Amino acid sequence: MMVSPDGAQGAHGVVDTGTMSVSWRSRWWRVLASLAIAVALVAPANAPAAADEDATVSFVGSGWGHGVGLSQYGAYGQSKEGYTVDQIIGHYYQGSSIGTMGEDGLDPKENLWVNLEKDRSSLLLIAEEIGYLDPPPLADVTVTRGDDTWLLGVNDKLQIEWNSGDGTCALEIQDFDGTTIETPGPGPCNVDITWDGWEEKPSRKIGIDGCFNWDWNAVPQSINRPCEYARGELHLRSGPGGMDLSVEIDIDDYVLGISEMPYYWGLAERDGLEALKAQALAARSYARELQILRPPPGDNLCGAWCDVRDTTVDQRYVGWGHVGLGIDEWIEAVDSTAGQVITHPDAPNGNVVRSYYSSSSGGATESVHEVWSSFGTPISYLMSVDDHWAKLPEVNNPYDSWTVTKDAAFVAAKVGLDTLTGAIVTETHTSGSAKRVLFTGLDNGVATEVYKTGVWVDQNMGLRSIYFDVQYGEIELPPFDDIEGSVHYDDIVYIAELGITKGCNPPSNTNYCPKGTVTRGEMAAFLVRTFGLTDDGNTDWFTDDDSSIFEGDINRLRQAGITSGCNADGTKFCPKAPVTRGEMAAFLVRGFGYTNPGSGDWFDDDDDSMFEGDIDRLRQAGVTFGCNPPDNTNFCPDDSVRRDQMASFLTRALIGDS
Repeated sequence: MMVSPDGAQGAHGVVDTGTMSVSWRSRWWRVLASLAIAVALVAPANAPAAADEDATVSFVGSGWGHGVGLSQYGAYGQSKEGYTVDQIIGHYYQGSSIGTMGEDGLDPKENLWVNLEKDRSSLLLIAEEIGYLDPPPLADVTVTRGDDTWLLGVNDKLQIEWNSGDGTCALEIQDFDGTTIETPGPGPCNVDITWDGWEEKPSRKIGIDGCFNWDWNAVPQSINRPCEYARGELHLRSGPGGMDLSVEIDIDDYVLGISEMPYYWGLAERDGLEALKAQALAARSYARELQILRPPPGDNLCGAWCDVRDTTVDQRYVGWGHVGLGIDEWIEAVDSTAGQVITHPDAPNGNVVRSYYSSSSGGATESVHEVWSSFGTPISYLMSVDDHWAKLPEVNNPYDSWTVTKDAAFVAAKVGLDTLTGAIVTETHTSGSAKRVLFTGLDNGVATEVYKTGVWVDQNMGLRSIYFDVQYGEIELPPFDDIEGSVHYDDIVYIAELGITKGCNPPSNTNYCPKGTVTRGEMAAFLVRTFGLTDDGNTDWFTDDDSSIFEGDINRLRQAGITSGCNADGTKFCPKAPVTRGEMAAFLVRGFGYTNPGSGDWFDDDDDSMFEGDIDRLRQAGVTFGCNPPDNTNFCPDDSVRRDQMASFLTRALIGDS
């Protein structure tokens, strides 16, 4: 359920835009795959479908997590676009409202029991001091069992051993060095540990020896921090498999210790504070709804004397001390939503929504009843909604796209076949994610079909989500991560394969930036690669490109006679200026040598353009059709050329010239 900078995953049960885009390549591949599978299944018994021993199965997907409810990267994208926390919550939990516990018809809040350790046979707790610059008076740490109490000094330890025979616990108090101070001995495993944990500024904290939680908000780099708890009080109880240790805590203090979304998203320069508020609301609501649903901690139906667990089975609670980058913004998000929960009139437990969330979807969240069988009917506030924000380049979602490849033999064994001959997604959910997957192959020499749910495939193939397509055999992946769904997709791929473009985010060059504007410097590089120009005339042709990384390309372009500069005397090139459609026409006409204008005056809006003749020649060559389909009576000569449009101009010219 959590999301971290490197994509670490957590879950409500399991974790982490319309629909995950499927290009013409995927649709055409599905047609071919369907035909191949059909042929395999109708093949005569004496001619079983052939299997490639070296074949692979690739799962090409998007998103991370179960995809139900709030999308964390989607909320981040909405926050960046100026959405408020109310709008974010209202979008991902349709028809919901934000209410305050104890008001708005809601029951007052109660202290929450959070399990920290389960089924332990041995525990060592350390009573530490919080090192404030301006410390409050130092409080006692009191250990209570029945009528007996013991005090722990600073850095004193409490060793606890569980007796599996009678379920009792033996206590031993030690000093910092482990020397025994007192031995209370065995007794009931009903031990409470208290200090000033209910104060606004507690002076003591309790550490669990050998326990660590990863803190990805730490600077300058993520670190493992010891498990420490300063708020509330601790309760040790005996469970069926050992000792259970839980913290009883105010629910707002609990949310302060939730680590499910990078706190630094809330920094002013990242514009993600509203997303942090949405996360705080979702975390508080999720815990409160489960607290209402589940019996009291003593009934042990949480599995460990608790209302919620501190792992991603419920939510990742890390306690005290995670104070890295963005901690002030996280505190602000929690404080500004204090006592508030997400509500809906149809929510069965006190009208509080069970606010599932995950890292991101593949473009649309899931309808919960479609992916989890425990929800047999639609839940109005957990229905599929648009999540294209999770795929925006500016949110830097590391799992906007991913591929997992497995050997066909591995997949065959998993699905119960001797040999695999094909795999295809045959049915999708409302969101576009995989609902049903068909695997074909041989079982004892007989052609066999095996169907699996998308959820099963996700869990058994080690995928990141159920937003995936399946490709059997060798596949070709897009050269860039950000071109899926573009109408210029094929043209971008074409010029990438020719080496004309290398990407827009060096050195990785995983993106193409299709909507970005082409500069004259970039255009020089594109054309130099297109025509294979190498001669620069050994001349520094222009005075304004000395600091440009494209200076060499610009000189080669000038030597080839494709450009004469951007000013009257030809001394400047203006490398940072955007290329207009009129200029593009002139570049291509000179480069490809077009001379025929056809009937001329193809467009209505270029009569005053110095490039009208070039534009007519470009139209006659079939490289352009205009800018206002379907009429295409205009060329828009003064408009800037985008990178995706440039790919199409070049592709048409190259194909027409071949």
